[in-house]
Amino acid sequence: MPHVDAHLFKKKGVKRELKLLFEDGDSILEGIKSGMREHGLDSVKIESMEGSVQEALINYFVGNSFKSSVVKDKKIMLSSGGFRLSYDELFGSMKIVTSEKPPLHGTLVRGKAKDGLTINLSFLELIDDRFSDETVHGDRQ
Repeated sequence: MPHVDAHLFKKKGVKRELKLLFEDGDSILEGIKSGMREHGLDSVKIESMEGSVQEALINYFVGNSFKSSVVKDKKIMLSSGGFRLSYDELFGSMKIVTSEKPPLHGTLVRGKAKDGLTINLSFLELIDDRFSDETVHGDRQ
């Protein structure tokens, strides 16, 4: 095996939350991107979404068929997903479930919020990024 030098480092992370509040007609994905940029975050996880969407395009599967639907004035029951911000572009996905009967669930492609929509994001804040004094040398064979 080739010689490998590596440094052990000890980082402690604390889970933090960011709450985004939207007004009528705000773009949901642009709001997430702006919030991440404003707070210097490179990755977030979607914890919850409370409120309604004004209009949203959702992609989903029914059996083996790929479908798209536009939902209007629907309350959101559940949401999940995560995003990364790289080179000022948003990468990732957001799954949502509407509270209508039967619920519609799929991937949010684009959407506009109704007044009062809130999205709770979580991220990991590193509070200690010191390298330890230890250097580990790989095994030489």
